[in-house]
Amino acid sequence: MKKLLIISWILFTLGLIFKLFQFPGSGELLILGSLLLLIHSIIFLIKNAKINLPFAFLHLSIALWTIYLLFRVKFWGGWPEIFGFNTVFIIPVLATLVWFILHLVKHSKFKLPQYFLIVYFVFSIIISYTHSDKIFYFFYLNTVINGESRNHDYYSWDKYSWFLYIADSKNEAMEANENAQKAVNEYLKTTRSNEAVKYSSIIKQHEEQIRNDNWTSYP
Repeated sequence: MKKLLIISWILFTLGLIFKLFQFPGSGELLILGSLLLLIHSIIFLIKNAKINLPFAFLHLSIALWTIYLLFRVKFWGGWPEIFGFNTVFIIPVLATLVWFILHLVKHSKFKLPQYFLIVYFVFSIIISYTHSDKIFYFFYLNTVINGESRNHDYYSWDKYSWFLYIADSKNEAMEANENAQKAVNEYLKTTRSNEAVKYSSIIKQHEEQIRNDNWTSYP
């Protein structure tokens, strides 16, 4: 079980590093690491439900928060909401609440894993209130990390403009759209790609939608 836990964290951490530096395979590593963590937590819960239920829920809570982090990094949305909150967020909150109650009832001591969950919980709450445009910029458009790739990555600039738009930053969204148009033009100077030509018109369409304040969905 410990080996599975260690392998899961290694894969997920590598996925975050790969995502940060835009290496291929980051998505696969993040998904695999998250799934293995969830599998580990379910097996651990089944085996330890009668022995140490609070600790079992601690592992489950950490795994569920990791899946939530995966959704934030991958920008997966469209999940049903409960009381205005996404279910991907509500489920780990409830699991953490159950753990905390069990922990108090059992009068368990706080050790490193418990403190880790608390820090992870606080970090996840902060991430949940961080606008998607800031997360997207950090992983895709940060000048120091990604360097020259930002000058021709028209898709990332266009998607960044969408996140800025839904964050009510219309002027910044227009600037990102301009960068997207510059990037696709630079890209087309070296590569005549039908996909890039097609996307160039989509970017211009998004410019009009930003101007008219009627951009309702991406792309």
